[in-house]
Amino acid sequence: MSAAHLGPRAQRTVLAGMVAYVALGAFEALAVATAMPTVAAELDGLRLYTLAFAAGSAAGVVGMLVAGRWTDRRGPTPPLLAGISLFLAGLLVAGLAPSMPVLLAGRTVQGAGSGIEGVAIFVLVARVFPEERRAKVFAWFAAAWVVPGVVGPLLAGAVTQYLGWRWVFLAVPVLAVPALLALRPALAAGRRSGPAAPSPLPAGPPAAEGREAAAWRDVVGQVLRGARGLGSVVLVRALVAAAFVGAQVLLPLALTRERGLAPAFAGAVLTLHVLGWSAGSWARGRGLGGMSHAGFLRLGGASLAVGTAGVALLVLPGVPLVAAAAPWVLSGLGMGLMFPTLNLLVLELAPPAAQGVSMSVLQVADAAASALALTGTGALLWALHDRVGATAYAVCLALAAALALAATALAGRTRPTPSPAPSRASSRASTAAQEEAVTNSLAPPSAVGDPAR
Repeated sequence: MSAAHLGPRAQRTVLAGMVAYVALGAFEALAVATAMPTVAAELDGLRLYTLAFAAGSAAGVVGMLVAGRWTDRRGPTPPLLAGISLFLAGLLVAGLAPSMPVLLAGRTVQGAGSGIEGVAIFVLVARVFPEERRAKVFAWFAAAWVVPGVVGPLLAGAVTQYLGWRWVFLAVPVLAVPALLALRPALAAGRRSGPAAPSPLPAGPPAAEGREAAAWRDVVGQVLRGARGLGSVVLVRALVAAAFVGAQVLLPLALTRERGLAPAFAGAVLTLHVLGWSAGSWARGRGLGGMSHAGFLRLGGASLAVGTAGVALLVLPGVPLVAAAAPWVLSGLGMGLMFPTLNLLVLELAPPAAQGVSMSVLQVADAAASALALTGTGALLWALHDRVGATAYAVCLALAAALALAATALAGRTRPTPSPAPSRASSRASTAAQEEAVTNSLAPPSAVGDPAR
């Protein structure tokens, strides 16, 4: 069936619910990171501290793999409901956990749910919002991290200190209720739309393996070949994720070990990227400058590379902290420009019947690249640190910047091989309509004009 786009009023309600739910997820991620040292100490599980994060990440990859085929087979609503249910159930298990192993089980359930809902909600955007409105929706998703990114660590610390760490987990399911009620029109529309209409796919596995398996092989094959279009989009996403996460994990270590900052101040520096990310997503949603998708990717990749290389100044004791930390804003700016663009490209380039698979592959590539970057960065840092001291941070940050530059170089390949051009008049009319739609205001949902325009 075709996309079940909603009317203007319903779209505003759904957008508000989606943004609220994404913001809750952002707060939860940042809050748990702040509270986890206290959690592990009270549950006598300091040796399992890193597993509390690894368990959720690994389960999230599995959830993403499951969600892609599920959304294409059944539509986005069933997997989204299942993912939300698992995510909230995992929070409850973790919040009530009497021991660290039980908390790890809750984090695993939570991670699986997060992976499933992350894929499904992007596909739901394609079913609920017309194409010209999706840039704005994705920009709002990125903007939803701003407030949690700024106040989340401080608020989580206060909750942990005065109410107890369990409320860091238990408060989210309660606060999620209003957001889920606002999503009801979208869930109903996603249920009505059902699976996407079949579309032509390149020759794949035997018919017995099904259309979903053919879609998986096609998309993964494009990635492995580095093909123009969808394959290159996934590769760029993987490089960008590895560059950003590889740099991000180094900053608190450099700030605390080399600069002697308290963890709270180190966390404050980390939040600087939120300001840049918000500005980048706002500019992308506006379509400022009339740039193409590839243009936004090039600008974002260059900004990420400069920002990542710039924070290497943190290892120089003579450089003021403000000057050394300021480039991290540029890293966030680059991410804000690139992530919404990559999401849009996937939805535009993937056949309707393979949108879920394609979004799943994109997010799996992101998660896998991030995990590899974290592992590789840690190994390289400590291998070099004993020999060259603080310079090891600069070497690792330079490698992260090189990954960002590689993503910038691949930006042009995210455009598929051009097909025969339409007439000049129709091309100009289409381009003008797209530019007008993409540059719509990023005002709060209640102030937006006709979203279906």
